[in-house]
Amino acid sequence: MDEIFSPKFEKSHPDYALECEEALDLHVQELIEDAVQAGWDPRTIFKSLAKVAAAKAIAYEEDPDPEDDPALSDSTTPEFGTFSVE
Repeated sequence: MDEIFSPKFEKSHPDYALECEEALDLHVQELIEDAVQAGWDPRTIFKSLAKVAAAKAIAYEEDPDPEDDPALSDSTTPEFGTFSVE
């Protein structure tokens, strides 16, 4: 698997999040394919990925990477927003 490419845009750029989605897309697809080959149901995989991502976002908000701590930086970091998992 190739490495995830680095962003070309600054965090404040309107396409920054879209660029991140594009960088992650192939890796997520490969993860899904690996899980399907291991015998997991695709719908369960999608729900589980959403729950894992939401849990990671909550954990990050509670204990962010010091490099991204707004108190230690003058850059603006976009908010995570709300994750919805049904």
